Amino acid sequence: MRLWALAFLGSLIPLLYLARYSVPGCDDYTYGIRTHGAWLADGSLLSVGRAALETTAEYWHNWQGTYSSIFLMTLSPGILDERWYFLTTFLMTGMLCVSLGTLLRTVFEKYVCKRPDGEEKPERNRAQSCRIALCILVLCFLSLQTMVAPSDGLYWYNGAVHYVFMESVLFFQAAVLLTFCRAKKGRAGWLALSVFLAAVLGGANLLTGLQSCILTTFLVLFLFGKRCREKRTAFWLLLPWGVNLLGFALNVLAPGNAIRETTAQGMGAVRAIALSFYWAAVFVTEWMTPIVLAGFVLLLPVIWKLVSGSAARFFSPFWAAAASACVFAAMFTPTLFATSSEGPDRCKNIMRIVLYLLVFLNLVNDLGWLGANRPSHPFCRLLRIVEESYAAWLLCASLLIGLIFLLPADKNSYTSVSALRSLLNGEAAAYYEENAARIELYRDPAQPDVTIRPLTARPYLLFKADVGNEGSNDYWINLSILGYYGKNSVTVIETDAEE
Repeated sequence: MRLWALAFLGSLIPLLYLARYSVPGCDDYTYGIRTHGAWLADGSLLSVGRAALETTAEYWHNWQGTYSSIFLMTLSPGILDERWYFLTTFLMTGMLCVSLGTLLRTVFEKYVCKRPDGEEKPERNRAQSCRIALCILVLCFLSLQTMVAPSDGLYWYNGAVHYVFMESVLFFQAAVLLTFCRAKKGRAGWLALSVFLAAVLGGANLLTGLQSCILTTFLVLFLFGKRCREKRTAFWLLLPWGVNLLGFALNVLAPGNAIRETTAQGMGAVRAIALSFYWAAVFVTEWMTPIVLAGFVLLLPVIWKLVSGSAARFFSPFWAAAASACVFAAMFTPTLFATSSEGPDRCKNIMRIVLYLLVFLNLVNDLGWLGANRPSHPFCRLLRIVEESYAAWLLCASLLIGLIFLLPADKNSYTSVSALRSLLNGEAAAYYEENAARIELYRDPAQPDVTIRPLTARPYLLFKADVGNEGSNDYWINLSILGYYGKNSVTVIETDAEE
């Protein structure tokens, strides 16, 4: 476990170091016009907060209903100073890892690792904690390194806060709800926190908001079908459930959504639901790559040790898999319904993370169910044989993962490898220098009309989109920059003219 911890921390170094070269772009300017202006006007965080609320109300009425995401979109670190924009990567990486870790530790410690004898020996607790930590490290490693669009998920504030940050809030919400169900003390505090998070998630992106509604609905229905004490718990959970549904209704029924729908062609609800299962199957096969499969193979004996002898109740593998398939497929429904598309890559970032989490939880459930109900099953016997060579298994599987990670055919396959490549070949520094020169012009009040050159350095992880002249597809970025910096015009020197 210590070696995995060191390897994981080592993989974070290039990923986080690259953040020093990240700069605001695209919708960071669009949503930050008011908040940036408020900060420049009087340097008051209170004024920034008021501007954030005004922007949220405006967009809710005129563009989209995701009120929680919009509020956070206006608060990019770059509105205070572009030099603070690097915090985006630290915030998103931290939120994802801490939320995943919190959820998995809650699941194992409060539900899975229940022993018939009740009390745990200290040495077993230490071993158990190490195994849980290893599961968390492997899942976090896979989630960070194999993002579909890491540029959108870790280095672009607007796209990352709307999806990765909000999905992390959902993981926290799940951990809070599960803790509340088992808590003997402080239940009022856990309930209050769950209500707050429910309100936030109601205004998240539609994928995460829908998942939150599904999660709370499943939990309430499950508990209402249980014995008396759990029915009382289900009764209290009606409060966050109701807040969640109300927030999601405010999100979906926002006037701005009707305006935005005119820019895209959607499809019927029944067809969207049916196609959701199709696209779910497509991406399961695409995203279960060799490094991911190797990661789950590594964790098989770890999970087996965690569930062996557990007094927890495990569900039928068939029904667990069916429920997981429905949850995963539901993530495709909002974008199919609204745009007839399976979703942009920034959506797929969280879809892929959720897929990993669902596969992992199914492995936990299935191995626990097999151990309790089919102890003589050939797979159980195989795991007992592997258990005898536990250390060797972990070492071999870890070496396999390391080889796949360090020797990819495409240098952009894994986030840290791509980051290291951009750092070593100098394109990250060149990208930052070109953008810093632009920002200096944008911030110069003596130049109301700015002329800039096209970007020549475009690192895979940092580049989002470049400005364009009137008539181009990217001209909307110019308009956002005009409002953000108070300019009259931003003109790009065309390549032909430059030559």
